[in-house]
Parts: sequence; C-alpha cells; structure tokens
Amino acid sequence: MATKEEARRELARRELERRRADKPQAGPQPVDASTVFVDEMLFGLPGKAAAGVNALVRAPFTDKTIGEEYDALRNQYKAGREQYAEENPIANTAATLGGAVYGGGATGNLALKGAQAVAPGIVNKVGSYFAGKMLGDAALGAGQGAAAAYGHDDDIGMGALAGGVAGGLARPVIAAGGAVLNSVGGLVGIGNQGRSRTAVAEAIARSGKSADDIVDDLARAGADGQDVYTVADSLGNPGQRMLSGIVRSPGDYRAVVVENLSRRQAGQGRRLQNALEEGFGAPQTAAQTEAALTALRSADASVNYGAARAAAGAVDPTAAISKADDFLGTGGSLPLTNIADDSVEGTVRRARAMLTDGQNIVSDFDTAMRTKIELDSMIERANPAIQRQLIPIRNELDNALEKASAPYAQARNTFRRQSQDIEAANIGRQAAKAGRVEDNLATFNQLTRPEQQAAFRSGYVDPQIAAIQNTAGPMTNRARPLITDATQIEFPAFAQPGKAPQLMDRIAREQRMFETANAALGGSKTADNLSDIMDVQGFDPSMLGALATGNFKGAALQGLTRAVQSVQGRNTQTRDMIAKALMTSSPQAAKTVLDQAVKQGQISAEVRNAIVRSLIGTTNAVTALAN
Repeated sequence: MATKEEARRELARRELERRRADKPQAGPQPVDASTVFVDEMLFGLPGKAAAGVNALVRAPFTDKTIGEEYDALRNQYKAGREQYAEENPIANTAATLGGAVYGGGATGNLALKGAQAVAPGIVNKVGSYFAGKMLGDAALGAGQGAAAAYGHDDDIGMGALAGGVAGGLARPVIAAGGAVLNSVGGLVGIGNQGRSRTAVAEAIARSGKSADDIVDDLARAGADGQDVYTVADSLGNPGQRMLSGIVRSPGDYRAVVVENLSRRQAGQGRRLQNALEEGFGAPQTAAQTEAALTALRSADASVNYGAARAAAGAVDPTAAISKADDFLGTGGSLPLTNIADDSVEGTVRRARAMLTDGQNIVSDFDTAMRTKIELDSMIERANPAIQRQLIPIRNELDNALEKASAPYAQARNTFRRQSQDIEAANIGRQAAKAGRVEDNLATFNQLTRPEQQAAFRSGYVDPQIAAIQNTAGPMTNRARPLITDATQIEFPAFAQPGKAPQLMDRIAREQRMFETANAALGGSKTADNLSDIMDVQGFDPSMLGALATGNFKGAALQGLTRAVQSVQGRNTQTRDMIAKALMTSSPQAAKTVLDQAVKQGQISAEVRNAIVRSLIGTTNAVTALAN
C-alpha cells in the first residue's frame, strides 16, 4: 500500500504530464480564414513580411541568427497555411480567389497611378489604344504573377509568364463577352444608348479634348455666326471618321446627316464673306468705297476752295516762271536756232506759257489755280524726266497761291489727304493680287492715318470676297485659298484692331467643317451604294436570291456585314444615336450629351478594367492553387 508521500508524488507526475499535453508543441500552427485571406490578397507577401519582422524582434533573444529565425517562422507559417488548406479546402479556395481579385484590382490601380505620375503623356497615349491597354494588362499580369510566385515560394519566372499571358488575353476575352451581350440588342433592333454614349466618349478621349472644351468651342462658334458648327467638327479627325462610318452605313438618320452637311457646305461662301467683311471692316466693295470717298472729296473741295477764292488776293507767279526760265536758259524767248524742242523743253515751255506771254503774267487767283491743277495733271501723265522739271514749277505756283489766300492751304491739304485715302484703296487691291508679304506689310505700315488704313482694307479684301462669290460648286472648299502662308501673316496684320483672332478662328472653322463634310460625303461612292443596297435588301430575301443566281461574293459580303454589325451592337438605331450626338451644334444640348457620354465612358472603362484585373488576379490565384 502506497504511503501518503508516494501518492502525492504520483499526483504531481500526472499533473506535469497533463500540463505538458496542454503546452503548444513545435510544428504547424493553425491559421484562421481571415489570415489566409489577408495573405492571399497580396500574393503571400504579408506572411513573409510578418516572418521577417518577427525574426528581427526575436532573434536577439535566442541563439539563432535572424536568417535562421526567419526560416523557422516562415516554415511554421507556411505549414500552418497548408494545414488550413488541407482541413478547409473550400474556405481556403474562396479566400485565395477573393483575395486575388481584390488585391489584383487594388495593385493594378496603384500601379496605374504610379505610371501616370511618372509619365502621364506616354501612359495616356498608349492607353487610348486597345493594343496599348492589352500591353499594360500583360505587364500588370506579369508583375502580379511574379509577386504571387515569390510570396508562395514558387518559380518566379513561371509565375510571371502565366500572369503575363493571362493579362494579355483578359481584355480580348472581356471584349468578346461584351460584344455578345451587345449583339442581343443589335439582333432584335433595339438601340443601345450605353453603346452610343461609350462610342462618343471614345471619340472625345481620342481628340485630346474634354467635354467642356468642346462645349466652349461650340459656344464661340455660335457667337461668331457659325451656329452650324457641330460636335463632330470640334472633335476633329476622331469625330469626322466616326461620322463618316455612320453615313456610309444603313440608317434612318443617314439621310438627315447627308442633307445637313450638304446644306451647310453650300452656305460656306456666305459665312466666309461675312467673316471677311466684319474682320476687315469693309461692308462696301472697293469701288463703292472709292466712289464714296471721291464724292466726299468733291463736296469738301467745293466748300473749302470756295472759301479760298473768297479770301484771295492777287497771285504772284514770278518764282514759278523763274524755275521754267532756269531750265530753258533763254529768258523765255524763242529758240536761237530752228531746231525743234524736245519733249521736255516743249512741256516746260507750255507750262511757262500758261503763266506769262512774255509781256503779262497771271495774277488772277482762279486762273492761277486752274493752271496749278493742269500742272498736277501733266505731272501725273508725264515720264520721270518731264516730272523732274515740272514739279518745281508746280510747287512754286502752289506757294504763290497759299500766299494769296490764307484758307487755300487748308483746302489744298484736305484735298490731298482725301486723294491719298482714295489711292489707298487701290494700293490695297494691288496688295491682294500681287506682291510679296514683306512689301505689302511695309506698304500698309506707311499708311499712318486710320482713314487710309480703312481704305486699304476695303481694297485688299475686295478681291478675296470676289473670288469667294465667283467660286462654283456646292462642295467646293472656299476657305482653302484663305489659308496660305501669306494670308496667315497678312490677315492678322491688316484686319481691324482686335478682330484678327476672331477672323482667323472663323476661317479655320470653315476649313474644319469642309473636312467633316468631305470625310462623310466625299471619296468613292462604293460604300454609299452598298449601304443603299443593304437598306433595300433588309426587306427581301435577296441574300438567297444572290446565292441562287451564283453571286456568292455579294451574298457573303452582305451576310458578313450584317453579322459584324449585329455582334458589335452597332445596329441602325445605335448608329442613329451616335449620329445625333455628333451633329449637335447647340452648346447646351452638347453639354448634356457629352457629359452623359463621358460618365458612361468612365463607368464602362472602370467596369472593364476592374473585370480585367480581377480576371488576371483570379488566374494567378488559380495557378498558385494548382501548384
């Protein structure tokens, strides 16, 4: 029989064994689902990071190195994960897939923001193309695959390869699925509002403009008298190409677009004429301007010279006669020989004879002034040799008239100034027809008075407007001759002060509107003919008829075209929606349409990107589970 001491020792031994049984042993430690989810969410990297931190903290208090402690902790953690996966396969798979989907999307967004911060221009340019997006998806998938392989201690190269392939193929797979969904509405003839808005959003992105930029562009066009300027015009090439595709496809709105573009182009000449008249401040023709200036000069001269005659005294033309005698060298007498005068001598002698007959001189103001006017006419018609001799005579007679009548100088100066204004119109006309830019600019800059510059503008713009009016053809581009190297310099220099920017904008818009019309209506009519045929064939079994008559090519083309458009969801109704948006010219209506399109495009892009990144992450997770 055991003693009390032996019984006490037996109880103590059992208690020790029980405590040892309750003490945690080395080996795999259980891991809950939330821990697995967090680790898988970032491809197993949190587990490695936790082991590293623990090793740094614990190693100094043990006889192990940090590396040994890390390996031990990492192996313990990994064994615990494997144990959890073996005991809870469904929960582990759900955590792995869910973590990969969420983590993949978060990592992708973070990577995209980082790339945009470093090189926004390159990222946005490449990202605007489908191939560029596929390339970015492949790079993202490769990065995620490599990170997942590293976190799970697998082959990094194989992980990167699997992720890259998954990333490159994800977007086409999603696009194909979207096309199938779009085809449902296309096959039953229902317009897809979301598809049309997405298409407009894509055109906005490719144009490099924002929706507000386009609305402002339309508002400025309307203020400049070009309220026919549309969203398609403002978008530039992306809008023009999209509108061209719509016009060359069957659709109810197709005829409306063609009619509007044709009517708009037919009115181009009128709009350009208004732009030139307002830009140069010349509502009248050059001939009308000259006639008005001449009438004004005559009216003023009648008043001014009347006042000069009323206040005039006797005129002394002896200084003018002396200038003639200096050239003739004979004191005004007859030649000493029978040799006839040359043209210069004869003209000077005639001028002298109008002032004196050798015995008497002109002293009457009216007679002297008529002689001065005659001398002006002779100088204008004469050659340079004669002009050199007549001008001094005329000038001395002019001085004599000024001394004889105080109001004469004002009348003369007014008449001369108004004559220069009339001549400025002719100078402007010549500048528009010929002459180098440098010379034309120098000539204009010499015209210092506003009246002269206004007359120059009238003469300069008159041939430009005449050319517009004389250009035939409803689809002729009348804006093209106004966009040259010369006009790009001369128009801003010669236009009314402050009008040049508006003038150049109006001309540029007319060029853009022609490009839009030409892209949609110009070129080969084959596509238009095929569209017309398809419109008609939509109401009869012509495809079967083509097959029956042996026209296999026509039947195949018709069938293929209809199939592609149905699969894309770009049926007639959807194309009409896109066309209406592109042909919008009202800034208010355009803002509503474009804001909706941008919002739809953002939503569609976010959804597609989220699905693509989730697909990439899921593929990487499945690869990890398979390993």
